Amino acid sequence: MAKDRLYEYKTIRSKGAHIHLIRMKGEENWKFHSWDGPAIAPIEGEESEYRKAYYLNGIEYDHESYKEALSNREGLPWYKQTGVNARH
Repeated sequence: MAKDRLYEYKTIRSKGAHIHLIRMKGEENWKFHSWDGPAIAPIEGEESEYRKAYYLNGIEYDHESYKEALSNREGLPWYKQTGVNARH
């Protein structure tokens, strides 16, 4: 039986940058999101229209606020937890 996921995650390459996106179950739109670094990351050595940008769940952060948000979290985000009651 396939595991029912609470989110979809994908990385696309567009105009000289890697763009990390997330879509929660039941939502129609994708949001910029990355726990592992900038959600929009220009590819080194390529010309890009994009600048490095940090997002969590579609909300943009400056670098300092992003680092603070990462340091305040404990363990994995709720949508990456294993088990049936991941949101509780």
